[in-house]
Amino acid sequence: MAKPFPVSLYSGTDSIEEEEVEPKFKYQRLANDLKNLLNADVITCAAVHLKFLIFGTFRGRVYLFDHQGNSVNSNLSNTDRHHQVAVNSIDVGPKGECVATCSDDGKVKITGFFNCDNNMDLSFGKFIKAVALDPDPRARHRRFIVGDDKLVLYDRNLLKNLKATELCSVEGNVLSICWHGNLVAWASHLGVRVYDLKGRCSLGLIKWEVPAQECLENYHCHLRWSNEYTLLIGWVDTIRICEISKKNSVETSASNLPGYIVDPVSTLQTTFYICGLAPLTAKQLVVLGYRKERSPSFKALRPVLCVIEYKVNNSEEICTDSLTLRGFEDYTVNDYSLGSIIEENRFYIVAPKDIVVASLIENDDRLEWLIKHRKFEEALELLGTHGGSVPIHSVASIWTLCKKWMPVTHFKVNWFPCMQNMIETNFCPFLCVQRNT
Repeated sequence: MAKPFPVSLYSGTDSIEEEEVEPKFKYQRLANDLKNLLNADVITCAAVHLKFLIFGTFRGRVYLFDHQGNSVNSNLSNTDRHHQVAVNSIDVGPKGECVATCSDDGKVKITGFFNCDNNMDLSFGKFIKAVALDPDPRARHRRFIVGDDKLVLYDRNLLKNLKATELCSVEGNVLSICWHGNLVAWASHLGVRVYDLKGRCSLGLIKWEVPAQECLENYHCHLRWSNEYTLLIGWVDTIRICEISKKNSVETSASNLPGYIVDPVSTLQTTFYICGLAPLTAKQLVVLGYRKERSPSFKALRPVLCVIEYKVNNSEEICTDSLTLRGFEDYTVNDYSLGSIIEENRFYIVAPKDIVVASLIENDDRLEWLIKHRKFEEALELLGTHGGSVPIHSVASIWTLCKKWMPVTHFKVNWFPCMQNMIETNFCPFLCVQRNT
């Protein structure tokens, strides 16, 4: 595994060879006002939005923070917006104006952050594990889906009348929901289904293998739409990438079958239990994992954050970081979750008593690591490729170190001033590395 970067957040190994693997992420622990919450309560679920972070807790509270961990005053602090027991699920409206929460107290609450006009409270008298708000920011009516022993769509019109439409009966209970466009993915005790809201039909069941001497419902099912027609599923120790494709007009007209088909194009097996996943690139995933092994004292091991590159039924771990989170030895697989802001390549690792942000390292971070590990040739190559985006202090550092390094490596470094480049990119040195013959 990669050498710790920074040391306080994740752990590498003692192997010199593995220590020199360049890290892909840098890590930062959230603090500020968030520390007060973590000292007084336990986080049970979270939602990450471009504007803010929302956390549900064991005591049934819901809190709003900015991305630096500072508390934001909102209607969530009102006692009538609290649940009686732990919050199971959170979903945020597409405009970031409201949040839906559910709990084992049998209630679903929809709360406007700064306006109470559209607040709603529904009581079902049974455990509610999943709720999802309409992701369409242009929707004229407020719609949301609740899952218990059936999947139900609720539509609130301009007169604030609420209409309930049962979409599907359920094998057991609805365990999780993920809504994108007209497609709703949801998990039950048997597997994952995709429902087409426009065609008002289910597109079929993706059955899931039940772990030995276990039940599927003992593991959180992690659903994520990477785009309108690509569904990512992480459950137990299996990842499936599913493509939803439209049937041709001949097939559709010749039968009463749905107009779309769900095709699991890739199935990946992991060596750990899955705590969350998110897309990184078109063929890469970021996956948060819980190790199956135990420590000599039978405690949990550190969770891992992996980048996995996948092809058809084939995958490769690009990098794996072992994370040192507060209290990790006492956590179970369902205690962790992974949120993300894809547009900014930021990933939020959420534990009951700790929140850590993983960000892709930038050029300046890479230079710092390369210099620290005396990989000067790679540093110069990076500088030559991305010189204009590298702070000038990094250039000066490399130049100073290279002068010490030259006699040892028999490299010749030529420094050519380039005034035009300095004017255009605010970067004056141009370095050319040439091996002596």
